[in-house]
Amino acid sequence: MLVVVGRIDDGAEIHGVAPRPVLRPCVARYVRSKDPPRVRTQRQLVPVASVGECGQCSKHCNLRERFHGHLLELFADTRTDPYLLDCQFRLAASPGRDRGVTARGDGKKRRMIEFRMLGTLHLTDAAGHEVKGLLTRSHRLALLAYLAASTPRRFHRRDSLLALFWPDLDQEHARAALRQALHVLRGTLGNDVVVTRGDEEIGLDVSLLWCDVMAFDEAIAAGQLGAALDCYKGDLLDGFFISGAGEFERWLERERARLREAVSGAARTLVERYEAAGDVTAAAQCARRATRLAPHDEDLVRRLVALLDRLGDRGGAVAAYDEFAQGLRIDLETEPSAETKALITAVRERQTAAPVTLSRRRFGTAMPGRWGSVVAAVVVAGLLVSGAANRSGALLPGHASDRVQSLAVLPFTNLSSDTLHAWYADGLTEALTTDLGRIRSLRVIAHGSVMPFHGTSKSPQDIGRELHVDGVVEGDVQQSGDRVRVDVRLINAATGYQLWADRFEETVGQRFVLEDRVAHGILAGLSLPPHLAAPPTQNRAAYDAYLHAELRLWRENREDDSVAIIWLEQAVALDPDFAAAQAELGWAYNMRANQFAPWDTAAVTRAGLAAERALRLAPDLAEAHFARGVLLSSVAGRFAPGPAIREYRRALELNPNLARAHQNLGNIYLHRGLLDKAVDEFRATLAIDPANYGATRRLGIVLVYRGQYEEGLRQFRQVPPESNQSLWNYQVAWGLLYLGREKEASDLMERYLRAHPEDRGGVVTSTRAILEAKRGEATRAAADIRTAIAKGKGFIHFHHTAYNIASVYALLGQPQRAMYWLRQAAEGGWPCYPYFARDPNLDRIRNDPEFVAFMKQLKAQWEREQETL
Repeated sequence: MLVVVGRIDDGAEIHGVAPRPVLRPCVARYVRSKDPPRVRTQRQLVPVASVGECGQCSKHCNLRERFHGHLLELFADTRTDPYLLDCQFRLAASPGRDRGVTARGDGKKRRMIEFRMLGTLHLTDAAGHEVKGLLTRSHRLALLAYLAASTPRRFHRRDSLLALFWPDLDQEHARAALRQALHVLRGTLGNDVVVTRGDEEIGLDVSLLWCDVMAFDEAIAAGQLGAALDCYKGDLLDGFFISGAGEFERWLERERARLREAVSGAARTLVERYEAAGDVTAAAQCARRATRLAPHDEDLVRRLVALLDRLGDRGGAVAAYDEFAQGLRIDLETEPSAETKALITAVRERQTAAPVTLSRRRFGTAMPGRWGSVVAAVVVAGLLVSGAANRSGALLPGHASDRVQSLAVLPFTNLSSDTLHAWYADGLTEALTTDLGRIRSLRVIAHGSVMPFHGTSKSPQDIGRELHVDGVVEGDVQQSGDRVRVDVRLINAATGYQLWADRFEETVGQRFVLEDRVAHGILAGLSLPPHLAAPPTQNRAAYDAYLHAELRLWRENREDDSVAIIWLEQAVALDPDFAAAQAELGWAYNMRANQFAPWDTAAVTRAGLAAERALRLAPDLAEAHFARGVLLSSVAGRFAPGPAIREYRRALELNPNLARAHQNLGNIYLHRGLLDKAVDEFRATLAIDPANYGATRRLGIVLVYRGQYEEGLRQFRQVPPESNQSLWNYQVAWGLLYLGREKEASDLMERYLRAHPEDRGGVVTSTRAILEAKRGEATRAAADIRTAIAKGKGFIHFHHTAYNIASVYALLGQPQRAMYWLRQAAEGGWPCYPYFARDPNLDRIRNDPEFVAFMKQLKAQWEREQETL
């Protein structure tokens, strides 16, 4: 056994290396030395090497006690735990040791248990198999995590563990719970992993277990900062929670803070090293990574902004600052310091580089023969005229333009030397899509479906085929000083021939004029009358904030929704009469309350106020009617189908290209069991927004409701899992269970629940309960039901969880409980008669009198709504 005790304040100078039998003389010599190691904390000890069996500690207790005494003397003026130095540190793996293997007494290697807690939760046993049972048992997993991650690493008294994990139980029951937890840990991971000292102290044999928290701490102590950053994938036990264990929760928060501080310091040191070496690019990359790990560290953000500015990426610097500032407002309700604001002001006001020569993208596909030269001449002449007079110039007048009835506005390319202006190009794309989308005779593809083509090398014909459109608009934006130049091209998607092109130029302050001229030019190229709405506001700053929000809202995730709310609040503060911003603010707050923060009652109130103000300001604004429809069809609106449907229909009368209104209307029909109407709306959604994964998924749901399980599963799998992990895993597992593919369903759900133990709404947990009920595992199913109910509190889609619970009880032959939850599902917004009538999971209760009466009432309601909704 080798023991190395060192310090890191002078480059990890080694003070003592000695074989175990001579530890006592070694330590005594350093006690007497004139310059003993000045160790202030246990993190300054560097365990460089360690081999051997943990059992040696207990086999040589006398020697250990002598060594322990000398350590007490050596570190008398510190807070270092001597037993930690004596035992645990000698057993800790060095940062350089192979992960996953440990030495055996016979010289061979064996696999170690692997326990990851930073970011994604993952546990494998010594054979390399995933340990599923522990990951779903909160107290046992928490106990293992505490023994592995708590600092200083040492033995823990049983009494302290009882107070930490079972504070509400009396001594007898708490000790029984601890014994049971330890029994399960040993049975699952091996008898040697959990070790004891005497009758009252418990610890882990860390020579048999690799843990990312331990590896992180060791790498930090050894100065291996890159390795430490590789270990840190996110917060410790992110999203993990156990009820009734307040002390454990407080410990967990302290450890998370400690680890965040350590990783932030490591990243900062690496940035300094790269800067000192003159590698600014590597320093910026490291700083960017560091800000993701520590998003509220202002010093790191200032470093990142300064580094990006040095690299000439002013836009990246401003974007980094904006993201930081928005994060502070959302998470901490505060603002950046004066120093940080001064830095970004200097970056913003610095003069840009000299303008670059405008480079054009393709102008459609060249035409063959004589027509090619004619068109080239017309292009040149047209551009000369438009450049001088700034008026539209249609190429080949009338050539196929009358056949363009559907259009995609591709993301405009930013040709400015400063990436700060990149958002302007995206904002122009969004504005044109919105303006042209109000033309009833023109089908315009939604912004979200064209964004994947940003910077694409695909031809107009390929894009047209993918989006099912007749024409595409593409363009370039360049800003230099206070001038903005926009080049626009309209291309026939069938032939690739250019139908029209023009150049527009205005001052930066003439945003509305520029957008209006571009939109009118496109309509002229399409031979359509120039019926466009007036600018939604005269306040340019409010409009910029609104466009920033629009670019976020279509992504429909929590982070972007929160940022969009900030931008929209800014827009309506600048112009309270900005109806479009009020309407989108209502939608954004509805999204927050319905999907991301069901407990946020203030968001519901704000959503209603914003939607109503938008309607008062602009009664004929489609987005305002949509926002009110969302509110009416939510929990806050008590799932009122009739009023919500009227609002969505009015929105579509005003703007037939409002894809989200089609989708939400279809979703109401789907929940009410009006499946044909639902299919029509989802198809209309996809015609406008082909990349709309929500509509694609819901077509799969219709197929499942109709008993077409194989087709429904294929439809679900057309959607990427990352679009909505919870719903995707729930629906795919749901389809697999109907097809009898229980092993696939089980594996899928277990993987998801390991990675996402929070399981928003309990939808996957309750689906797993169905599988357990099918297998006759009533106890496990009941446990999952309790978990799903707890997780589903306040969840807008809880009616799906409620229906799953009803299915479990039906499969177990418990009709009364099944009927209670079936009514909860129906009254909670899902009275889907066709599905309830066909679902084989309910077959065991179909002859129950209460079920028969319930289905009779449900059918009558469904038949009425077929006529009235």
